Amino acid sequence: MKPRSPDPSAPAAEEPKSEGATATPAPAPEASPDEAAAAKREELEAELARAVDARLRAEAELVNARRRALREIEDAERRGAERSLAPVLSVADDLDRALESAAQAGETDGPLVQGVSLVLSRLLDTLAAEGVTPIVPQGEPFDPRLHEALTHSPHPTIPAESVSQVISRGWRHGERLLRAARVLVSSGPPAGGKG
Repeated sequence: MKPRSPDPSAPAAEEPKSEGATATPAPAPEASPDEAAAAKREELEAELARAVDARLRAEAELVNARRRALREIEDAERRGAERSLAPVLSVADDLDRALESAAQAGETDGPLVQGVSLVLSRLLDTLAAEGVTPIVPQGEPFDPRLHEALTHSPHPTIPAESVSQVISRGWRHGERLLRAARVLVSSGPPAGGKG
């Protein structure tokens, strides 16, 4: 006898389901052309928003990079200028010391003193034109940000913690300190003395 072939018109017998197996979901009904167009439009609008955001972020990053580069260039130029000023400041100190030595030797108005004084004056004018100004804190309260204290010593007329003598002037370039003024600081009137 021949085995029977299944009847194609007969309903198929259900196969037993194993535990944990999931049924395949039924295909979603096709969206209408209007719904598909709306979904595509939302997708494109979201993509456009991401692209606009990325462009704005890139522009902001570029602006910040330019600012940072300009600031670094300005800092490098300022440091270079300040480095080149150090030897010039030493020349001004030397001219000051030359005038002090001449005064101690009793020469206050000779041609050499006048020449050195003129050179120092022109040097100070040139430095001032470049934004470099001296710090001469004689009699002012001691400020550790601007002054380098070499020693404390009593002084009959200058109050304690004030500059009693400037050994060498300090220098600023704009608001930036180039070199602190080297000073002696008063500790007040001498003990037992009249102040």
